[in-house]
Amino acid sequence: MADPVYLALLGSAEYFRTSTPPNYRLAIQCLQAILTIRLPPLIEAKIHLFLGRLYTQHTTNVDMASMHLDKAVCLVFFFLIKK
Repeated sequence: MADPVYLALLGSAEYFRTSTPPNYRLAIQCLQAILTIRLPPLIEAKIHLFLGRLYTQHTTNVDMASMHLDKAVCLVFFFLIKK
């Protein structure tokens, strides 16, 4: 069963991302808050991927985008090795 806090924050992030006008700062904050919850590696990788994409497309913070995308790849890689 998915953590209700995770689902609420993910829904809030999507709301802020798709609202008119979009509020990417709040969407990023919601996604970063999700990372404080203990999640399965693939879900954590997905959140890092979402963050990396938001940073890449809607900010000039290349370092944060790169860090989140790298973390997503590492989590998936280690998940696949463990299997």
